[in-house]
Amino acid sequence: MVPRGVASRRHYSQAAICMALALWGLMAMPVEEVRQRVCAWRVRGPASTGWSTLRRWARAARAFAGQTLREAAARTAQVAVGRAPPGERGAPLWAQAFAGGASMP
Repeated sequence: MVPRGVASRRHYSQAAICMALALWGLMAMPVEEVRQRVCAWRVRGPASTGWSTLRRWARAARAFAGQTLREAAARTAQVAVGRAPPGERGAPLWAQAFAGGASMP
């Protein structure tokens, strides 16, 4: 059991995951910057140069073997953007992905 909106076994809400995938996949933001924007925990030391969780989410979303992780992230983010409420259409893509992720079952 997890609180409503939190993805099972992911420790993040579906909205936050979709936002991270949009920042990385659609906006081509560096992994470190995505992590700073999405991760609630402060990161220091050698672990601060990447974010294996982001790659794990993209790997779980990959539709076929030939797709790169960034392509999988972009595709998943596009689906989330498509689920955003109509009132969000003028917002930045990452915000639309967040809103769309929040509305996913």
